[in-house]
Amino acid sequence: MEAGVLVGKSRSVRGRVAAILTAAAAIVAVGAGVPWAGAKFGLWGWPRSSSWYGTALGLVGGAIVLFEMALFPRKWLRWLRLIPTKWWMWLHIWLGLVCLPVILVHAGFALGGPLPAVTLILFLLVTASGIWGLVVQQWLPQKILEEVPGETVAAQIDFVGEAEAAEAERLIGAIAERAPALEGIVVPAGGAGAVVVAPHARSGTPPTWAADLIAFGDLELLPYLRGRRDRRSPLAARAEAERRFTRLREVVPDAAIPTVDRLERIADLRRHWDRQARLNFWLHNWPIVHLPLSVAMTGFMIVHAVRALKYW
Repeated sequence: MEAGVLVGKSRSVRGRVAAILTAAAAIVAVGAGVPWAGAKFGLWGWPRSSSWYGTALGLVGGAIVLFEMALFPRKWLRWLRLIPTKWWMWLHIWLGLVCLPVILVHAGFALGGPLPAVTLILFLLVTASGIWGLVVQQWLPQKILEEVPGETVAAQIDFVGEAEAAEAERLIGAIAERAPALEGIVVPAGGAGAVVVAPHARSGTPPTWAADLIAFGDLELLPYLRGRRDRRSPLAARAEAERRFTRLREVVPDAAIPTVDRLERIADLRRHWDRQARLNFWLHNWPIVHLPLSVAMTGFMIVHAVRALKYW
């Protein structure tokens, strides 16, 4: 669904969302509020679904619903080029909003019996989920741009995460191999370099900080980068990740700090990608709710219409 198909692309995200909600509220206020107010103050009779105009509104609403549902088979017949997608979506959105007051007036602002009540409730849920879907398609793309500076292709997140995990593993392995030598480097205050051989360098055993770095990589960083611990990882929370990398910088020698910095940037990337994946889920999967509700509502509507016309 194109972002500007209803309210234009020139507005800000907040402006487009406000325009969508204002348009929906205005249509309901005029289309349903005026008939309700007129009936409430005795200007005309209370709307009844069994009256001639109630039946006419029901038929109009049913026709709109069938047109709305035609959007889904149209995707299978797009090769026919019946109507440009932009115009079809424009009609789908606006007619969907107009249908709301039509159905409310048709129902007489009441649920009625069990079948009409279920049909009306499903219709309201379909409308609400459609408005929500339209809102998130204005809001979430901008949110992704703002909050995910390292955005990548959503389907490739696990692949690039594995690549970054391999890079992190290489960095940790390289610094661990050099650990005894790094610990033995001393720079006096006078500025002249002097090499002091540390006990670890003589014994061949890694210093404590190197063992801690290896354990951190094996137990926390690499599983997180590969997506195996996801939100349960302490690195998934930015504040906790910063604390852990700060502690690492405090124990490693100065020569190893650039490696820790690079590992932290890699962890930040993974956190950004996880955030992107969650936002993409909401952006692209709202039809999982909207479509089944639409199908169920259409089925109940057809049964309701057949029964109503049979006894009209």
